[in-house]
Amino acid sequence: MLLALALLATAQGPVPATFYNRPGATSAILAAELRRCRTITTGPQGEAGRALTPPIAAPEDVDAAPARSPAIEDCMVMRGWRVYALDRGERATLEALSPDARANALAKLRAAEDPERGTLLHDRPPHTAAAQVRCRLVDTSACRHVCLL
Repeated sequence: MLLALALLATAQGPVPATFYNRPGATSAILAAELRRCRTITTGPQGEAGRALTPPIAAPEDVDAAPARSPAIEDCMVMRGWRVYALDRGERATLEALSPDARANALAKLRAAEDPERGTLLHDRPPHTAAAQVRCRLVDTSACRHVCLL
């Protein structure tokens, strides 16, 4: 998935099967949001070897069900991005363009209010037990999955 995102950002090589869309978004905004979501989804392991404090054990009253760390895609959707899929024909059309034209076409898809290509896959935050568990660990007074952000 990260490779596909990198290819989308640089518009080189094959066109990825999915793309992120948020009206008015630029490649710099997309890159910053992806970095933020990568940090959120990897948690403390993303900074392995650079921890400033020792890990804190989970409270005893946490549900026994294991909490799944949210995927980057889930994080992006929670932050207002929509995920679209391109079918083979749409990808072939984009791959046939020159690199500059492809970059412009992908930038238009990323920033469009209603992209002219692609099928909407995700546009709403997932309501998962894992998100609720993470919220309880982060802040018991405001248990909403936005606390992951």
